[in-house]
Amino acid sequence: MIRLNGRHYGTAAQIAATLGPDITVDMIRKWADPHRETQPLTRIRAGHNVYYPLDEAQTKEAEKYLSGRGRPRRLDERTLTAA
Repeated sequence: MIRLNGRHYGTAAQIAATLGPDITVDMIRKWADPHRETQPLTRIRAGHNVYYPLDEAQTKEAEKYLSGRGRPRRLDERTLTAA
């Protein structure tokens, strides 16, 4: 992770690891694809690496999670079995 202008940026792998086991590298890259998303994640290229802002990824993950679409997250399954 790097800090630039007061924001944390990371590669897709770093962002996915930070957000938890249900988030994959492919998901981060899809969230940054302007053909798939109306408001894609910002991308910064530095050499061969692409960095994404952590705060935008957290917001995007929350939006996707709260939408109720897609497969249930592992957190949901653990919460249900604990009850």
